Amino acid sequence: MIKIVIIIGFLIVLGFFFFATRVPVSLTADEVSEAVSNVVSKSKVAVDEDLAEQLALQLVEELENEQSKRLKYLASAYLVIWLVFMLYLLRLGKQQQTLDQRLSQLEQDTEESLE
Repeated sequence: MIKIVIIIGFLIVLGFFFFATRVPVSLTADEVSEAVSNVVSKSKVAVDEDLAEQLALQLVEELENEQSKRLKYLASAYLVIWLVFMLYLLRLGKQQQTLDQRLSQLEQDTEESLE
């Protein structure tokens, strides 16, 4: 029973790992261009719109790459913690089986000695 729970838990955590390492939907070039145009139109300083758009696109790409790395580290740490926890549960299950066997053996020995 506990092995089934552990396997299901591991599959859930593995699914979380693959889901969490995906970077959220990124900004498109049109969205960045529109945002830059809005900021430049409101700006009181003369700004080269093409240069600002290129810089913004580079910054968005760099931030998305860094976010992807952070998500992978987070999901990996979560996966390792769950793996250790599941191995611990397996160990406890084996110890419980051993204790149950010893207890039933002691009960048998006690019944035999009383007869």
